This record gives sequence, structure tokens and C-alpha cells, in this order.
Amino acid sequence: MVEIWLCEPYYGDFVARRGVLFSDEEAQDIYVTTQLLQKRWPGCIGNPPPEIGARSKLFYMKFDWAICRLRICFGARTESGVQKIVALTCRTKQELSKGGSNGTQEWYRHMATVGLDRWDDYRRNLIRSWRIY
Repeated sequence: MVEIWLCEPYYGDFVARRGVLFSDEEAQDIYVTTQLLQKRWPGCIGNPPPEIGARSKLFYMKFDWAICRLRICFGARTESGVQKIVALTCRTKQELSKGGSNGTQEWYRHMATVGLDRWDDYRRNLIRSWRIY
């Protein structure tokens, strides 16, 4: 069994961008892709599919839409025999590049700092989270 969880800071990140940086149709795309990830997850840990990369012991999904390139960082762990995928943070590549720097490198830096901090806080039960499915 695989559960998808959202941490409170991720939800804030997502809501702040929705409607401004991506549309409701694109938010639906995230929902569908997350369901596919949930179904395929047991096979993803040892052999990640092309759309998932590992960095700083965290994983990410990328969505390259016409108006933005959204990246979502998540952690995965097994608790009491249940595999949990926890959304931690999201940013667009445009936000990360800040007009001149490399957005990809900034994303890896964001995952290694903000993503890892939130992952540690989640594992210590310092931030609220809830299961969505």
C-alpha cells in the first residue's frame, strides 16, 4: 500500500502558485501524475522512471508546461509497513533561475536546503501533514 501525504508548507507553496503560475487544468495534471506515481511507486525506489530523479535523498517530479516548469520535491519512507510519499516543496524553474542563474542547479540547491529541512521536520513530527489518498 502506498499513501500520498502533503505537508503544510508544501500546501502553502502550491496555493501561492496556483492560478498565477499555472492553471486549474495544469493542477489536474499534477493530480493525475501523482496517482500514476502512487500506482508505480514500489518499482520506482530501485529503478526510478525517467520523470523522477533522486537528489539529496529526496525525489522530484517535473512538469514542463507552456507557461511554467514546475518542480515538486517529495520524500518517501516506510512506516509500519505502509509506504508514504510526502510532498515537501514546489517551485517553478523561472522562480529559481531569477533571470540569470541556472534553474536546474538552483532546484537541486532548493531540494538540498528547503526540501531536506522540511523532510527532517516531517520525520520529527514538527510540521502538520495529512494524507490525501
